[in-house]
Amino acid sequence: MSNSEPLYGLSGTLWPVHLKPQQDELLSSWIVRLAHAHSYKTQTLCTILFGHDNTVWNRDIDRLTPQEIIDILSRISGTPVARIESTTLRAYEGTLFERHNTGGTARWIVPLGIFHRARRHPGLMFCPQCLREDATPYFRRRWRLAFSIICTKHEGYLLDACPKCESPIAPHRSDMHGRQLFPSVGLNVHCWKCGFDLRKSMQEKVLDESLMALQARMDSVLTDGYADWTGNPSMHSIIFFDGLRELVAGITARHTQERLKNSAKLGGVSLSGWPSAGLEMASLPLRRELFRLLAMVLEDWPSNFINLIHECKLRYADLKGDSAQRVMWYEDVIQSEAGGGHVLISHEEADAIASAVEVRHGHFSGDIARVLSGHDINSHVPERLPQPVSDDVYEDLLTSIDHQIAGALDETERVCLIRDKVMFAIGRQLGLSEGKLANLTLDQVRTLVPHAAELSFAEVARTPEQARAWVEWYWVKMRLVLNPSADVDCVFTSAKTRRGFRHSAIGIRFQNAVNSGKMHGSISSYRCWVT
Repeated sequence: MSNSEPLYGLSGTLWPVHLKPQQDELLSSWIVRLAHAHSYKTQTLCTILFGHDNTVWNRDIDRLTPQEIIDILSRISGTPVARIESTTLRAYEGTLFERHNTGGTARWIVPLGIFHRARRHPGLMFCPQCLREDATPYFRRRWRLAFSIICTKHEGYLLDACPKCESPIAPHRSDMHGRQLFPSVGLNVHCWKCGFDLRKSMQEKVLDESLMALQARMDSVLTDGYADWTGNPSMHSIIFFDGLRELVAGITARHTQERLKNSAKLGGVSLSGWPSAGLEMASLPLRRELFRLLAMVLEDWPSNFINLIHECKLRYADLKGDSAQRVMWYEDVIQSEAGGGHVLISHEEADAIASAVEVRHGHFSGDIARVLSGHDINSHVPERLPQPVSDDVYEDLLTSIDHQIAGALDETERVCLIRDKVMFAIGRQLGLSEGKLANLTLDQVRTLVPHAAELSFAEVARTPEQARAWVEWYWVKMRLVLNPSADVDCVFTSAKTRRGFRHSAIGIRFQNAVNSGKMHGSISSYRCWVT
């Protein structure tokens, strides 16, 4: 259907209800309101505007917005393109982050975990009082950000799931199961699964004034584009937020968490269970705990942080995280107060340096350790063996690949990512080297694992039988999309060569997946993956 043709009884290209986005409204929220204002269900509107083949809700539309969709919405609503672009999460580029990442996890943005239109991860938060006060309720962009945990207007904690059935918030599905032929205004704030009115949710009040002040500061920096921080009245917002991320990485490092348990000043803050995939994958309760700790650390910066460094003997090697370079307002403090690696070290500290070398380079090297720390630690450190990857980290990496699959716009790219997920799962469950994985055939899989479990691709393969089920599914449903050569019988093939992989190519694919998921700290090499 041409976009210039009359649509379902509507004449011309400009639709009757000239609904505009509200202040800080998310694109997805506006599309739902636009549909309901014209008495259409959301999927019906999207089919009319974008066609049957345009799977709008199979991706995170707020992160990954095709220009074609923005242009069509502009034409039918009379809204300038720039205004619509400002409803997307990409619009934070240049304020919150330097460049918007469209693959893998995006900095500061909580993922939705989309799989076949369903949201498996609570990536959208809400304030019930804001929704109650809205003349027409809508969802804010800031409610997708990892540091948004409080509504400063109502001094209450944000929620990220239906309080009745605990389902993630998905406004675009609110009208899918309704009996109403014509959706009513306000339906978008009802739980898509149980119908509960989210405006009626109970909201916990924030009693911590320092935490409230931190949230207000972060909100202000995001709005203004600059921060009054460390004596600089106009620090660029990206520098402020980059430093904050580096501080988060240092505070949540495993060795740092262990040492923070010795502090008598942290008021029982616990980050137990912090995900190796980082801030964006942390649950909302864990993020609340983190920012409660950061509120104490950042108050009267850097005095409180310096006191904490000395009280808990925090180390530069842990606080500097994985970044090759850190912003100066953070680096200056940890260099001068946490030693910067230029003091006499204990066996424990030498072991931490060796671990950092393994994380960064995949293996231990005394020479690299000397460059990194300024010390010869060979006499302190016994022979280093790879640290096996835990089951939790295994699942985290597969989840990270799921997010990449959801964000892939190209079908071939999407199938390649699905292939990688299946390949890494069977490799781990059967303990296959890269070479054996490269030459793996379906007959070999069936010989190694005589029985396949009942398992859908939406579940995690935790046993060899479940991994075989994934391989069988991939062989039937996905492999042919990559158009393998007729004489090739290996399971996993390259989309470019149409033949099997070299073992080195599998290593590169694996490292790319680790990098995209920001999991260098938990997975040092493929060898650790299968150990």
